[in-house]
Amino acid sequence: MLRIDRTSNKPSIYIITSCIMYGSVCVLLEGINGMEIGSILFYRFFFGLIGIIAFIIATKKYKDFYLSKKKPYMLLRGILNITCVFSYFLSMKYAGVSIAVMLLYTAPVYVTLASPLLFRERISNQSMIALAISVAGILMLIDPGNFSSAGMGGDFPLGIFFGLISGLSSAAGSLTIDHLKEDYSGVTMVFWSTLIGMLILSPYATSVSGQVVLDNLGNLIQMGLGISAVATLIYLNGAVNMKARKASVIALLEPVSSIFFGYMLLNDPIFESTIIGCGLILTGAFMTSMGSMPIFGSRMQAWLKPGRELYNAYWRGFSKLQAVSFRRF
Repeated sequence: MLRIDRTSNKPSIYIITSCIMYGSVCVLLEGINGMEIGSILFYRFFFGLIGIIAFIIATKKYKDFYLSKKKPYMLLRGILNITCVFSYFLSMKYAGVSIAVMLLYTAPVYVTLASPLLFRERISNQSMIALAISVAGILMLIDPGNFSSAGMGGDFPLGIFFGLISGLSSAAGSLTIDHLKEDYSGVTMVFWSTLIGMLILSPYATSVSGQVVLDNLGNLIQMGLGISAVATLIYLNGAVNMKARKASVIALLEPVSSIFFGYMLLNDPIFESTIIGCGLILTGAFMTSMGSMPIFGSRMQAWLKPGRELYNAYWRGFSKLQAVSFRRF
């Protein structure tokens, strides 16, 4: 993969470009007719896999095709990826773009919640505040008052459910990536998760007629080749040449672009509580990504100490669960 000087602006430009491309998936999804979510995802993975294989061959990094160790965890990564994307698409279908993308971005909340259990880490003051802010944002997003206003009284709660599942599976997937990255490159993980996803969804390949596929071929190719392959490779090209903290903050542009496309091109409704909830979740994610910040120093220790100790003590009671936690992955 091409290496770039970290002092240049190119890595940032790459990540910004990829995030805008990721954000446009809602527009492509809306333009596909006569296909179920499973069929759409199968062809997305199919065309995405073609692009990734072409990249590996072009760069002559054939070792990215091989698995040498931790094969069960690579399979788990593929399953979690399928669960995340499938749930995310269903959430967009039932609850709208803005709700779906922000519930997907609650993944850092779950990682923060689980860190004492999975890694036996003490939760910091800043993490507690970020967690509280993000949870408040989630509650704003699922405001029941929005259900009837959007005219989706029956489907909206279902969209919320799938959105939460997408965030949970995304968080679990990030934990497996953290373990796999010691032995595999980002391209290898993308290749195998895409291949596993395509194989799992292969029954959907014949669930639609060839004519329907041809009618939607343009959007399917853009979604697969353009987003699953090109956007992902562009993101990796920028991320490997930038500090992870900075990359994660810039990546917050993805939900912003998704909401923009949904509102401007798809007339996706945005409520006041949605805007506030999005702002709170983004703030919590930003605080989590930035690590330790001076503003959350000693002055807040006494105020937050009782709650932090109660939370850490609660998770320490699950010693048996800790023995089989993601620490083993």
